[in-house]
Amino acid sequence: MSEKKILKVAIFYLGFWLVTPLSAQIKNSSFSFNYSNQFKKVCHSSIQPYLESSQYFSDSIIKKDRTKLGNKIFEHSLLDVFQEDIHITADPIFNFTLGQQNIDLDYRYYSNVRGFRITGDLSDNFSFETRFYENQFFYPLYLQNKSNDRANPTMGVDGIAYGIGRSKRFKENGHDASLANGYLSFSPIPEINLQIGHGRHFFGDGYRSLLISDYAPDYPYISGQYFLFNKKILYKHVTSWMKNLERIPAASTPEALFIPKSTSFNQLSFSPNKRFSISLFEGGVYKSFDAQKGEINPNLSFYLPIMGTKTIDIDTTNNIIYGFNWSFLFFDNIKIYNQIAFKSLSFSNGFQLGIKWISPLKLSKSFLNIEWNTSPSSLYSMSQGQINQSYSHLGHELAHPLGSGFQELLIRGQFCYKKSFLRFNYNYANFISSYNGGEIFEPLENSLFNISSNNNRIFLNTNIGIMLNKATNMEISVGHITRIYNNLAENYIFLSWRTNLKNDYFDQ
Repeated sequence: MSEKKILKVAIFYLGFWLVTPLSAQIKNSSFSFNYSNQFKKVCHSSIQPYLESSQYFSDSIIKKDRTKLGNKIFEHSLLDVFQEDIHITADPIFNFTLGQQNIDLDYRYYSNVRGFRITGDLSDNFSFETRFYENQFFYPLYLQNKSNDRANPTMGVDGIAYGIGRSKRFKENGHDASLANGYLSFSPIPEINLQIGHGRHFFGDGYRSLLISDYAPDYPYISGQYFLFNKKILYKHVTSWMKNLERIPAASTPEALFIPKSTSFNQLSFSPNKRFSISLFEGGVYKSFDAQKGEINPNLSFYLPIMGTKTIDIDTTNNIIYGFNWSFLFFDNIKIYNQIAFKSLSFSNGFQLGIKWISPLKLSKSFLNIEWNTSPSSLYSMSQGQINQSYSHLGHELAHPLGSGFQELLIRGQFCYKKSFLRFNYNYANFISSYNGGEIFEPLENSLFNISSNNNRIFLNTNIGIMLNKATNMEISVGHITRIYNNLAENYIFLSWRTNLKNDYFDQ
């Protein structure tokens, strides 16, 4: 056989392998706890984002009593193209929120977010998504104060934009920040999915996670997940690269690179049936920068996507966290779940216990969630010389937004009738040390001698609204936020028109 013929045959088989349809599309579902589906539609629920068809079966039912125009407005994406085995969508994404005036600082609490989302399924074994957000906004006072505390103007950091990264000053007290993310998803066979992208992950069954949550900004990553034994086992590994909100010292310009760190996370989930699931987690923040040598290679276990390899890493400069999850489903719509986070050679651990009721009173798209979280002050802390390996990314906690050193009780819920909804998020936190949850940025030596301060925080958020479009979770709502920290109370009333495709975690 000639070389040209061999090449043609190879190209044919390669093309056939790449485009032959498999079971279904392999995009990630959007992070949005307010629009979570029933548990019986989710497989291995402690590993997020959920992968379409393999983990998560979305609601694709279209109302039959609507016209084509009605479906376009309420059901479909703005651009929705089907052609043989290709499906492309495009949508505007936005958040226009208006609140009252801050008399003391002379600014109005508002949000002006504009962007777009494009998704694609190019055959059933290759998918992609890309998003871009342009943001200008003014925070409520409690968020503004926290942002100011983490600012470093001498290094070009005017503050942090929650879930976005560092921000630049907008007018006197506002923020200007942009956010771009996306990924490529490929499955050579239905049991394997490989991704490369810029995004975030969440490990756990609760609203909060003490291991990894989607609160921190996006980061570049490579991931793989593998189903074994008829999907009873799911193994996922994530290799990623993050940064501290501090410039490399030797640089001569204010826009020098931020100090890098390498991170990797593995989770093994076992679900023998649709009711019970148990999983093990290990994650690490690895040293990738040395003051004398500059950027350095992390330890070998960073590169090994194998569960258990971090236990043999005896280098104390790396920040290694372990975790355990289990959940049990009652009556197809009530789930009890538990999460434990701990460090090696440490007897103190973080603990989560929760219960979630989906479709209470047979109301679709509704839920009621009660959750308890607690974390010791030293759970994620590093010694003075290893502070660059803090469990954080761009000034954000990688796990719980309150960091560590707290106890928290939250009650959340959403009750829907047709397209209207009542949504609430009430939580109470007690900070058991004077850092008020910020220990992960402080040396371990400080937390060991820290005196308990017992500061209390109450957060009350209620809003009512109408859900407009299912494809983008577009909604209009009016609501309020009341936050009481010790004896200091803040109250906000707001009107929002937004696409609810990501979680904001302003309840801190």
